[in-house]
Amino acid sequence: MKRLFIFFFSLLPLSLYSQPTGYYAGAYGKSGEALRDALYDIIKGHTVLSYTPGLWNAYYTTDKKPNGKLASIYSDVPGGVPPYEFILGSDQCSGNTPNTEGGCYNREHIWPQSKFGNATPMQTDLWLVYPTDSKVNSQRADWPYGTVSNATWTSQSGNKLGPNTYPGAPSGTAFEPLDSFKGDIARSYFYITTRYLADSNSFQNWEMANKSSLKPWAIQMLLAWSHLDPVSAKEKERNEAVYALQNNRNPFVDEPRFADCIWAGNCSGLGITASSKKALQVQCLPNPAHDHVQIDWQGLAPREVLALDVLDALGRIQFHSPNPENNMQIQVLNWPSGVYLLRLITLQGTSFQKLLID
Repeated sequence: MKRLFIFFFSLLPLSLYSQPTGYYAGAYGKSGEALRDALYDIIKGHTVLSYTPGLWNAYYTTDKKPNGKLASIYSDVPGGVPPYEFILGSDQCSGNTPNTEGGCYNREHIWPQSKFGNATPMQTDLWLVYPTDSKVNSQRADWPYGTVSNATWTSQSGNKLGPNTYPGAPSGTAFEPLDSFKGDIARSYFYITTRYLADSNSFQNWEMANKSSLKPWAIQMLLAWSHLDPVSAKEKERNEAVYALQNNRNPFVDEPRFADCIWAGNCSGLGITASSKKALQVQCLPNPAHDHVQIDWQGLAPREVLALDVLDALGRIQFHSPNPENNMQIQVLNWPSGVYLLRLITLQGTSFQKLLID
């Protein structure tokens, strides 16, 4: 029997972050589309920046790392060592851009400009336009986000381009960002589909949305991404910096539970009784396991289960399944013996179960 590792997982509750008193007063007590309407009324009519130099200047406060370098959404590696970094200003793209990574940074519309005809104010909305490596930006092009299993191209920091394998997504090419940016992108998409609710006719239909409303598969994926990658200190700081420039905030950074309340009918913790929290029981059989383990849960409909992970003693993900099926079987024969943690992420919350492999 190999040594068992002891580890601890900290679960920190999400909370509101220094928002102006009463900013969301008109939203609480509402759910579903009524909540989305209320949030639209709060964040609409923001101060519009210029494309040049407005966005370039904004990145000095919205996307500056503690070391003074640029926080690039596709080339940075939060918590790790990025393959390269950009110096604000001097590494900004001008004229012809190099066809290599690390050459310069430009402006990436995470909701492609071609899908709203380069119209304003969305073209310069800081929750829609992030600074990023020019080469990775060109590779992402106008492809939708998704899950890529067999990448045809991988960036130096780990972004992937290839066939979209997310359940329910249309076939074709997709771009999968780093796990540590998936939540940022999800909350930005929730902002976009809310902020531009009344501007829907300015948007086009594409793989992820009908005009400015997200398609069901995209909602499911983005909700999972938001849960898997919770709001970071960097996102909170960016929300404050954007607010100082645009005079509006991202509600889904301030209160991530708004997304579940609008698109999943789960308003738990918001003082709304739109849905009741169900009892959730998760079993791993057998436990300890040797060659396989079967995961069983009860009390939830399939659409309410967002993802299933198994983490090792160091907190590394050994197994990940978006939209897992109940009674699924995981092969563990070649896994090292030890203590693992099963994490089931649902619209009702996150459930943990210890798993032993002998």
